[in-house]
Amino acid sequence: MVAQLGRLAATGFSAVLAAISLLGTAGCDSKPAPEPAAKTAAPAPATASIKTPKAEPPRADPAAVRDAALAAAVKAALAADSRLKSFAIDIRAANGSVELFGTVDAKSSREKADKIAAAVEGVRSVNNHLVLVSGS
Repeated sequence: MVAQLGRLAATGFSAVLAAISLLGTAGCDSKPAPEPAAKTAAPAPATASIKTPKAEPPRADPAAVRDAALAAAVKAALAADSRLKSFAIDIRAANGSVELFGTVDAKSSREKADKIAAAVEGVRSVNNHLVLVSGS
């Protein structure tokens, strides 16, 4: 009986090996399926060489330059005063008209700022918006 089981096992084992080798070679004669063609991007259209003029730096408006220079001159004049230099005073200038914004500690400081601004060359008028704040 053991001998019969050995032959059966050997025969069964051989059958399994034969099936595996048949399955392994079953697709050998067939060609692999063709791969889908890769999509290629359309070639970029030829561009004509267009010459653009070189960018020039923006030209400053002469009036804006004058106004900025006038505001800077007033700011410098106020900063030169020993009492007014401690206050944050902003200046706007347009066509010779100067506006003062900020805070000062006393009426005398407000009046002094007005006089100093009016004395700067190019100033036609002064609009004093300085606010009196004690302790500023």
